[in-house]
Amino acid sequence: MHYIRLLRPAKIQSSLGGPVLDLLFTITTDLGDSFLYPEDGPLELTVAAVELAANRDEPPAVVRQVNQPCRCTCIWKAGMRVLDAKVRLRPGSRIENVNCRVAIFATQQQQPSKQSISLGALYTGDVLPWRVVANETLKRGVVMPAAFDVVSGVCAPVAERTLALGKGHTSREGGEEEDGDIGLIMQFQEDIGESIARHIWDAGVVTSAYLADACSSTQSIRAILPVENDNFNVLELGSGVGILGITIASILPEAAAVQGKLLTSATVLLTDLAEAEERARLNISKADAALAPSCKCGLKVNIDYENLDWDEGREGRFGPLTTTTLWDLVVLSDCTYNVDSLPSLVGTLSALHATKQRHCRAQNDYYAKSSVLLATKLRHSSERELFALLDEEDWRYRVLKEIPLPNIGGEDEVVQIYLIEKGGRGG
Repeated sequence: MHYIRLLRPAKIQSSLGGPVLDLLFTITTDLGDSFLYPEDGPLELTVAAVELAANRDEPPAVVRQVNQPCRCTCIWKAGMRVLDAKVRLRPGSRIENVNCRVAIFATQQQQPSKQSISLGALYTGDVLPWRVVANETLKRGVVMPAAFDVVSGVCAPVAERTLALGKGHTSREGGEEEDGDIGLIMQFQEDIGESIARHIWDAGVVTSAYLADACSSTQSIRAILPVENDNFNVLELGSGVGILGITIASILPEAAAVQGKLLTSATVLLTDLAEAEERARLNISKADAALAPSCKCGLKVNIDYENLDWDEGREGRFGPLTTTTLWDLVVLSDCTYNVDSLPSLVGTLSALHATKQRHCRAQNDYYAKSSVLLATKLRHSSERELFALLDEEDWRYRVLKEIPLPNIGGEDEVVQIYLIEKGGRGG
């Protein structure tokens, strides 16, 4: 998968024909280690600026288009590293009166029927192979769109990624979301620039899509997100901008209902280093606002954030939110690329299990079991060191799902979802 990434905040300039939006962006992998190289021919991109009017009765992620969008088309060719695009906005407009959403996307990926729902969104059917078999363009691979808002002529200093997480049986061959089958529309802010920090990455995107898709099948959702009790608590490690944890919080009531459970309480706690806190909390706020008017199954999942450094976690030093809750599931995605951090990661998992053991023994339960859901895309063979470390700490692991990920101009990749366990009556 590749990502359209803004290299700096956009600018609006005056001209005789009206304001002009000036954009500078690149298309790169999630780690930013290579640029898109479309060997089968240039990739056509669309930049669309849509005037918006907020509707208080709709979730924040859904916006109403006032006029036809201002558009421009640009071409990304093999060997390019950066692209400068300019979009002429509404003639006669004053810069201070410009209020719009700007989306940059691969033209052939954005179907006209979907643009009224969320311009520049990535759909479940864009990344799950059993949903894209009929789309020749998507068989080549996916480019993640980028968007940002302009308010009173000021361009936002952050980018937004939009996921339209439609539902569908994971065994279904082909097919796209119908107009009434869009499901959740999730938006995540991320940083602008060349840094890889505070961005969404492949495994988080694909796993979020898979979780939402699996909610239409009892067998599929139970395999990856089993809900055994009427209260359910999830801890995310290395949450970054929060894509996986927030998605789980969004689908959890429905996932439980599909399995015949009615949740009475549920919490998802995101954790990461201190520098991730601001972006994660903003995305939590956006999710809370989006889910409030559409909360299903009688429960709104509590989403919170707490800083957690794995170097401290391996020593059993956790914040109060992490310490005082019995976690039914620990989740993490895209966290194995930095091999130097793996000992601290595994140490943190073991320390969390030890903390859970103490909680359970205080309640005369001597069979505490810890379950971890790990989503990863193997980028280098050295990442396999993780499994040697898990073996040393007596963790059990197995692959729950492998999801092929086509890659434009490169070798195809695979996102693997692992279940990692320790304790319980089985060991």
